[in-house]
Amino acid sequence: RASRGRIAMPLRAHEEITAGFLAGCADALACHPVDVVKTQAHVNRGANVPFTQALVAQARAHGLPSLYRGVLPACLRPQALCMYVGYEWSKKAVCEDAKKMTTREAFAAGWLTAYVESACVTPFETVKVRMQTKENMSRYASSLGCAREIARTEGMKGLYAGFWPTCLRNNVFNSFYFGTIHYCKDEYLSAPDSLVEQAAQNVGVGIIAGLVATVFKMPFDILKSRMQGQVPNASGALEYPTMMEAAVRIFRNEGVGAFYKGTGVTAARITLGFPVSFVAFEAVASMFENEIR
Repeated sequence: RASRGRIAMPLRAHEEITAGFLAGCADALACHPVDVVKTQAHVNRGANVPFTQALVAQARAHGLPSLYRGVLPACLRPQALCMYVGYEWSKKAVCEDAKKMTTREAFAAGWLTAYVESACVTPFETVKVRMQTKENMSRYASSLGCAREIARTEGMKGLYAGFWPTCLRNNVFNSFYFGTIHYCKDEYLSAPDSLVEQAAQNVGVGIIAGLVATVFKMPFDILKSRMQGQVPNASGALEYPTMMEAAVRIFRNEGVGAFYKGTGVTAARITLGFPVSFVAFEAVASMFENEIR
């Protein structure tokens, strides 16, 4: 069934950018402590402890402020902006009328958003992951210092570490995320009559879509975190120089289960974060359009 029309006028470029940026900031500020634990679970070679135990251990070992290490690049990265604005633009590329977009076209539009998004966010992601990794707690004093050090010693290649797994992660996640949201809204939900009902719908479908998408994107997320969290040794060599070498080494040394390390905390991060960013984007967009989306 074709999607019901809900948008009176398309957002103007500056309105899309504003909504996307504010959505990203809301997501980062609300969920960063969970994100720190998630990243550490991804790069850990051994068994992970439960989330609350990991959170308390991090705070005790490095102080409460350590739960917000890397929050600056998390706020500044244009991920939500590229993701949601990119989706609005990708819808125009996959169908003639976005109001009549099918679920299959929604999956395709979500997939297309990943390329520009990954090119824009990877340097921010690299700095964020370096700041969050336990092994780097004493190496980098601040996000700006971390960015300068990576640029000085590793160049653009260092800042774009893990680009391809980042891209594939975003391909898979965005496709299942937006596709699932479209399917749920199209098949099961009626048009909202108020902002409260709109928010309730968006939170519900955001959680469902985020959990579905997380299952499929986990292996690429692990590869991304491992490649971005590593620091070159004295000779400049890396443990994971390429995505394929990283995948083979992780499989040989840790087994297939390693590609799903931290799935629980990742699901929690998605459950908390993406509804926040989705609701924020939709709320700001509705204010610009003066209409319930």
